[in-house]
Amino acid sequence: MKKLLQRAAVVSVAGFMALGLAACSGAADASSTSGSGKKSTVYFGVSAAETGQYAQYGQQFKEAFDLAVEQANAKGGINGHPVALKYEDSQSDPKQSVPVAQKFVGDSSVVLVFGDYSSAASIPASPIYTAGKLLQYGFNNSNPDFTAKGSEYQWSTSITTSDTYKWTADYIKKRGIKSVGVTYLNTADWGIPAFQAFKSEADKIGLKITDAEAVLDTADDYKPSLIKAVKSNPQAFVHVGYGPDASKIVTQLRAIGYKGTFFGGQDEESFDGTPDATGAINGAQFVETSTDPAVKSFVAAFKKKYPNETDVTSFEAGAYDALNVAVAAAKKGGITREGILKGFKEVKDVPSVVYGKITFDPTTRRVQSPQLTPTVLKGGKWVVYNG
Repeated sequence: MKKLLQRAAVVSVAGFMALGLAACSGAADASSTSGSGKKSTVYFGVSAAETGQYAQYGQQFKEAFDLAVEQANAKGGINGHPVALKYEDSQSDPKQSVPVAQKFVGDSSVVLVFGDYSSAASIPASPIYTAGKLLQYGFNNSNPDFTAKGSEYQWSTSITTSDTYKWTADYIKKRGIKSVGVTYLNTADWGIPAFQAFKSEADKIGLKITDAEAVLDTADDYKPSLIKAVKSNPQAFVHVGYGPDASKIVTQLRAIGYKGTFFGGQDEESFDGTPDATGAINGAQFVETSTDPAVKSFVAAFKKKYPNETDVTSFEAGAYDALNVAVAAAKKGGITREGILKGFKEVKDVPSVVYGKITFDPTTRRVQSPQLTPTVLKGGKWVVYNG
């Protein structure tokens, strides 16, 4: 797991203010300058896990954000205004993300907030951001409810779990596989809806689910569930979950003797480094080994800035894109909270290392026509799979 950066470099967030006062506060006008004549700084907030079980993702986001900020400022920032970030540790826990939202809403210098890592942490905080008229950019939030049940202040560049797992079922069927065993995270906000989307599509196309077992990502011993799931010898196995739990599941799956193809995991360090994960197949939005010039440029810049990091995953790519989308929106609409919202509604074809270009669907407030690429894990790296 990637080590956490020192928090000494993190800009502290202004203290808590009453929500009622916060809701009517706004950021400085685009023409504002400091006493020295320099243009004011534009602040974006980041609600993410700096500590806790999801800290590795917070670290990955931070590295990508900092690179994108550095590049944006080298190009003149937002119409001459430098860009900076204010971080708050939510632990990706709704008990923390809600007070974090209150802090950001109460800080009139913050014109947009990125986060949180999980939809479970983001969705409970959404009403606070909406009341404060502060755009909540849940770039990693795949739960359809984040935007579907949110307001005009909730936006995401993540493909939804429904689309992801419908694609997974279709892709498995197209490969000639007729039956699968399944494990899925027993979480109401993500795992269960994702499995339901997979099952609905599987039923529709005639992909048989021989057994489905609900599990928790906090468990260590999955063997009882896995033994049940493979008892009828399905042709392949699917895990609907995250990388760390998938790494344990695929290891224990192989330990009980199952040899079928594993569909699951994530492009993150714990899974990529698991020997038994080799050969896993997944649909990817971002592939580090892509020959696309924009991807190659981003990967080279990232590894130059962070020479100890050997992998660049979809988590870094998504955060990098998100910062660039926010900058483009601010250039389009202005550096106030109102301006940022206006910009998100108007930006088109923003360059993206994940999608090529990003244009939002104004109805869903998500990326128009997102695409997935089949990838397979080889030698600790995900590569495009043509099998």
